[in-house]
Amino acid sequence: MKRFFPVSVFLLALFAATSAGAQGVDKIAAVVNDGLISYFDLNNRLSLIFAGSDIPDTPEARRRLAPQVLRRLIDETLKMQEAERLDIDVTDADLQRAFAQIENQNNLPPGQLDDFLKQKGVDKFALTSQIEPEIAWAKVVGRRIRPQIKIDPEEIDETLERMAKAKGKPEHLLAEIFLRVDDPKEDGEVRQLADRIMQQLKNGADFQALARTFSQNAAAQGGGDMGWIRQGELEPEVEDTLAQMQPGRIAGPVRTVGGYHILFLRQRRIAEGVATPDVSLDIQQLFLPLAKDANTTETSEVFQNAQATAAKAGSCADMEALARDLDTPMSGSLGTVQLDQLPDPLRNAVKDLAINTPSEPVRTDQGVIVLMVCKRDGDAGRDAAREKVQQMLFSERLDAAARRYLRDLRRAAFIDVRI
Repeated sequence: MKRFFPVSVFLLALFAATSAGAQGVDKIAAVVNDGLISYFDLNNRLSLIFAGSDIPDTPEARRRLAPQVLRRLIDETLKMQEAERLDIDVTDADLQRAFAQIENQNNLPPGQLDDFLKQKGVDKFALTSQIEPEIAWAKVVGRRIRPQIKIDPEEIDETLERMAKAKGKPEHLLAEIFLRVDDPKEDGEVRQLADRIMQQLKNGADFQALARTFSQNAAAQGGGDMGWIRQGELEPEVEDTLAQMQPGRIAGPVRTVGGYHILFLRQRRIAEGVATPDVSLDIQQLFLPLAKDANTTETSEVFQNAQATAAKAGSCADMEALARDLDTPMSGSLGTVQLDQLPDPLRNAVKDLAINTPSEPVRTDQGVIVLMVCKRDGDAGRDAAREKVQQMLFSERLDAAARRYLRDLRRAAFIDVRI
């Protein structure tokens, strides 16, 4: 691994050399592989947290928050080290885009972030040192993990089916602060932090600011906002708590296998199911009779005949001509049918079938059927719904894989905490 010294070490040395009150090199709070986290770094981050979260900046508050904040700095150092190992850089343009986003989130005019930080008494370096690791990590995840995430069409189908079954059940517009517990030895410390966050929320602290500062899931950067969550999609402990909450209330901490959750129920509504328009199809059909109790040889012969016959059709006009030649019951046009009204075997055969393409033969009680879609209406809405579900599944899987990646880096690292 390349030798890694955070920029903060250089600034620390500069601070120590120029400050009239500085005596020697600042103390080290933690060593992470061959990187250092100083008390200067830790205190800068604490100042940033107090400025953005409405938590009173007191010596006692700093003492209580320091261990959890140091854990976050350790994770950030690991992220930067992994980016360094992969030759991934954070550019000035990356940082400027992030600063612009922060201005937007805080309703600041463009270019006013520096003045805002000065009013809060925060060094911009503290903000940069928080943003840079997240940008670097996003690039690491994009390179190492994103290409490996695949969502199968069957998974999308299953999710859409669950969404359809959720019609009429409660949905929750939810935000959360999630505090991870990777090691049972950390449980007490994390629980104490969760309790302190709950107390600050009861005292009027901003939920979004605390979520951005402390939460450890993919929703953290959005202030903990998880969007509309259907009943049954969360851990049972969280579901039980939500069922007892009124909109506008905050509850927690709730312990699950992964850690502690602090929940903010914004709204509740009754799910309307999957918002997808009906898909209608114009279909041509070839039908070859086959007895229900036909033996394997007879079945194989009819399937082969059906495939060979359908292979001659390159259009619905061809299919219609073949149907006339076969002159069998049920061969010919089915007219316009609704996709969701077809029997499951036929629906599965045509739902993703290209126009003017014969389907694979489908066995029914009466025989073997080959279908061809001549026209399709309503696909745009259906495709949009599928794409939305695919993006949701992709994000969930990417977030889980990124957390495992960081966990593995943490387990493999040399970490020496000195506070």
